[in-house]
Amino acid sequence: MSATISAGKWRSEVQKMADEARDGGDYLAAAELYEKVIALGGPSSISMAAGHMRKEAKDFVAAERHYQNVREANPDDPEIYMQLGHFYKTVGRYGDAQHHYMRAMQNHYPNFDEVRHELRAIHESEELSREQERCDSLEDADFKGLVSERLFPRQLDQLQRDYHETFTISRLGNHRKTSSGKGRVIRGVDAVRGHVITSMPCDSIDIFLDDELIYSAPLQVVPLRWEKNRSNLRKYVFNAWIDFSDFPVGKHEIVLFANPLQGEPREGIEWKRETILVAERLPEGFDEQSPALIPPLDPESPLTVVEQVNRLPSLVRKVTPGSFPGKLDTIAIIRPDQLGDMVITLPAVRRIRELAPKSRIVGLLSPANADLAATLGVFDDIVVIRFPDDKYQDRRVMDKRAQEAFAAQCKPYNFDLAIDFLYSEHANKLLPLTGAPVTMTVARSDQVEDLEVVFDARSPNGGLSLSPMAHTARARALSEALGLWLDNNARPLPRTKPNAEPLARYGLSENDRYVVLHTGSSFAQFLRWPHYPELTARLLRAGYKVVYMGSDEQQKARLSNEAREDGRIVYLDRKIPFDDLDALLSCASLMIGNDSGPKHWASLRGTRVVSLHPGRDDLREWGQVFGGVVLARRVPCAGCGIRYDETECGQDFACIRQITIEEVLREALSP
Repeated sequence: MSATISAGKWRSEVQKMADEARDGGDYLAAAELYEKVIALGGPSSISMAAGHMRKEAKDFVAAERHYQNVREANPDDPEIYMQLGHFYKTVGRYGDAQHHYMRAMQNHYPNFDEVRHELRAIHESEELSREQERCDSLEDADFKGLVSERLFPRQLDQLQRDYHETFTISRLGNHRKTSSGKGRVIRGVDAVRGHVITSMPCDSIDIFLDDELIYSAPLQVVPLRWEKNRSNLRKYVFNAWIDFSDFPVGKHEIVLFANPLQGEPREGIEWKRETILVAERLPEGFDEQSPALIPPLDPESPLTVVEQVNRLPSLVRKVTPGSFPGKLDTIAIIRPDQLGDMVITLPAVRRIRELAPKSRIVGLLSPANADLAATLGVFDDIVVIRFPDDKYQDRRVMDKRAQEAFAAQCKPYNFDLAIDFLYSEHANKLLPLTGAPVTMTVARSDQVEDLEVVFDARSPNGGLSLSPMAHTARARALSEALGLWLDNNARPLPRTKPNAEPLARYGLSENDRYVVLHTGSSFAQFLRWPHYPELTARLLRAGYKVVYMGSDEQQKARLSNEAREDGRIVYLDRKIPFDDLDALLSCASLMIGNDSGPKHWASLRGTRVVSLHPGRDDLREWGQVFGGVVLARRVPCAGCGIRYDETECGQDFACIRQITIEEVLREALSP
């Protein structure tokens, strides 16, 4: 009769013995037993218990190692930072204790009063002051003047703040120049985001365009982060998705009105007035891979804008070496200055001709260099413009009539790209007149606005007017920026080390068809896709094994116990050796994950990757570059940049949560 015991049962028995040793006060024995549970594949949470026992047994080196292992496995968990704060206070490292208590507060430790009490006690302690004095006395005089205080971690009193009543708009179009003027430009379906901090209770927000009500929705009440003193202020967040397509092109007045439940609304606090410019849609086909670009909606639909947007299919980007946003049929090159300027720019212009051999390149040049330019064999057409230096005004000038004539000359070309090679603070003002949707300049970055790419290569040595980089190199650098935009030259770097041994440690072989799911994120939980357990079940039915990388016990409970026991699910909730993870990612049939480091790593190794990208930034900028696909939602508020404060969204992170399992499976299982 067999007397074997399953691995899971044996772990449970060892953990029971560890708990008994802990309760009996035998901390060293308990620590060793907990470490045995970890060696048997127990969850990373056991490392916390082992750390506590090592701390109680005064083995502080081993205790710190366990706590740090938990932190690395769960970087967003406030509990580990709270425990590290306690640990470092115990061993007399008060600066480290203060730092970790602060991290616990930043990560929203559930007992706010407890962590605030610990922070204040440390901050006001004589021990911390003495520790800082000792550190100050060790400063090296050779480097003291080079150290930047702006990089120092902020203390509690620097992080906390007194809030004031205000109406803040965090998104309302983009600053651009249009034929209607310069200002906040809105096109098609766009987002109006912001928050109101007020002592007057409010329940909803109304938005008016030229006195017409165009939006109304409830406000969301969220906490005031890092509030120094308790107050009667409340913060209300809004994220309004509005279709501006049917409003006339041109200037409009927009009023945002947070409705108070009682009392008179105050301008700048409960309501705010701004001017916007409604612009025509971008040319068809331009920037169609942008997650912020919403296709035309049905104006007759009974669904709201939010409902229509959330029903759109997800954006699928097949990863290619290029990400230029549109076609490149016609290019304008601006160089309206002297003969020598054209000569030293020639290498850059030749490079553009190499990069775009089929494009029509038009030189917008001065009378001084047009004749020479015609002999260089790089321009398909030349337009002579006058943009002279005025010795009395000490700058280049072009009056209103001449600027309008310049725009009229450019219009028939329908430029896709305009590049300004004139190193002057005023030359780039001509770029909007070309009508090109993409613009690039070599001018100084602090004198440029509303342009796609700027290259600034000044050197402060010897004064701001001097630079050790030749102008030819600066101009060529801009051409190379275009070249990398068209083809970033990213090529996979396959793993060369043996895989059999590291894979065997996880019950896998090189012949297994398995998918790695990386469910974490280096930023925050709210940026994670929530449907990995359901996806796992579907992948198992499709015949794959699944390496499930996660630390969320709630997600683990939704996985099949049977599949974990028989090895079809390899559940990893702890940090594993670099070489092991490298092998797991390199040999996988597929890797699916959030926007995180492992998806880039797997892509580097040549593994096919399906990544799920939140709207906080552009999938073309931060998606993997070596292959696979990137899935993202089209949302008007894409590019919000939210990183830590989940209260700022206002749309329940539809940018990641609305990606469906069917969409992921379609890309995962496609040949």
